[in-house]
Amino acid sequence: MTSIRYFVALTLFGVVTMDAQSAARTTVRVENPIALVRHDETVSVPWADLQKQLGGLTAGKVRVLDAEGREIPSQVVDDDGNGTLDALIFQCDFTTKESRTFTVEASAPTMKYEPKVSVRHDEPRDDMAWESDRVAFRIYGEGLKKTSSAMSSSGIDVWNKKTRAMIVEKWYTKGHDAYHVDTGEGADFYDVNETLGNGGTAGWARDTLWRADNFKAWRVIATGPIRAIFELRYDPWDVAGKKISEVKRIAIDAGSNLYRATSIFSTPGGGDIPYVIGTVKRPGMIGIMSRNNNWAWVTGWGPVAPKSGGHGEMGTAVLIKASAVSDRKEAFYHYLAVSKATSGVPVVHYIGAGWTDSGDFPTPQSWWKYLDEAAQRIDGPLRTTILPARP
Repeated sequence: MTSIRYFVALTLFGVVTMDAQSAARTTVRVENPIALVRHDETVSVPWADLQKQLGGLTAGKVRVLDAEGREIPSQVVDDDGNGTLDALIFQCDFTTKESRTFTVEASAPTMKYEPKVSVRHDEPRDDMAWESDRVAFRIYGEGLKKTSSAMSSSGIDVWNKKTRAMIVEKWYTKGHDAYHVDTGEGADFYDVNETLGNGGTAGWARDTLWRADNFKAWRVIATGPIRAIFELRYDPWDVAGKKISEVKRIAIDAGSNLYRATSIFSTPGGGDIPYVIGTVKRPGMIGIMSRNNNWAWVTGWGPVAPKSGGHGEMGTAVLIKASAVSDRKEAFYHYLAVSKATSGVPVVHYIGAGWTDSGDFPTPQSWWKYLDEAAQRIDGPLRTTILPARP
C-alpha cells in the first residue's frame, strides 16, 4: 500500500512516473538548415539516443511514421562495421529551410521495404558491384587476375542506368558481354583498364601515380533497403620506396548518384601520405575543378565509349574537402586532386557519375549544378532533435 500511495503522490506533484524505457513512441524533429531543396535526403538519428527513449527498441522492432501517420521505409545501420548499431535512417524530401516531424515507434514494420540499393560480390570474377536506384559501380578483386581478363587494377567502373530498378544481380546473370549492350536499362559503357577509373586513389610521389593492385579482402556490412555498405582491403604497395596500404569503406544511399568512400591509408613509419584521387580522361572529355564550396569537386564530361553501341554523354566526379586539396593535375590521362592523408586517420571522398540517357542530366551544366548542390548538402547536414517520448 505504501508504494501505491508513493506513486500517486509523485503523480499529483507532477513528477514523471513513467520510466522512459516503457514509452512506446517518440517524435523526431528534422530541420533543413540551408536554402536548398533536398530530394530523397537521408535522415540519420543516433540509435543509442533512441534506445534511451524507447524501451524494447531493436533493429527488427522499429518503424517510422510521417506527420500524416504513414509508415515510411527505414533501416538501422552499423556504419563502420564494428558490431555496434549507429543510427536509424530514413528518407524524405525537404523544401528550403523546412522543419518536419516524424514518429519513431518500438514496433515491427507492417510493410516490406523494397530495396533501392544493393551490393554484390561476384565469386567467379571477384568483383564488388554496388548501386543505388540511379547508378551502379564496380571494382576488381585479386581473383580477376585468375580469369581471362587477368587485369591488375584498383580503378572503379561505372554502369550507366536508365531504370530505377536494381540491375546488378540481373546484369551479372546476363553475362559479361551482354551487359555491355543497352537493351533498355542502360549498360557498362565505361573503360577502366589499368587506370583509377572514376574515383580510384593512388599514392603520389615524384609527380607520379603509384597505383594499388586489386583488392585482397572484402566484407559486406549492410545491404539496404536505404543504404548499402561494404569494405575492401588493399595489401601494401610501393610508393617510391615506401609501403602504403589502404582500407576503403564504401556506403551508397538510395536516390543518390554519389557514394561516400572512407579511406584509411597506413604506412609502417606513420606520418603523412601524399595521395591523389581522380577520374580517368576519356576521348572528347572536358575536365574542370570547382572550389566554390567547402567541398571541392573534380569532374570530367564527355561522350561514353562507343563500343557495343555506346551512346550519350557522361559526367564522372569526385568531391573532396577544398581545404585538403593541395593541387589539381591533368596528368597520366586523368583529372586529379592532390591531397595528403595521415597514416591511420580516415579521409572522406564522395564519388559519382551521371548520364544524359538516364534523363537526369541532359547537359554538363545540369551535372555541375548537381555537384554544387551536393557539396552544399554535405556541408549543411540535416539537424535532428529527439523530443521527449510519449506513451
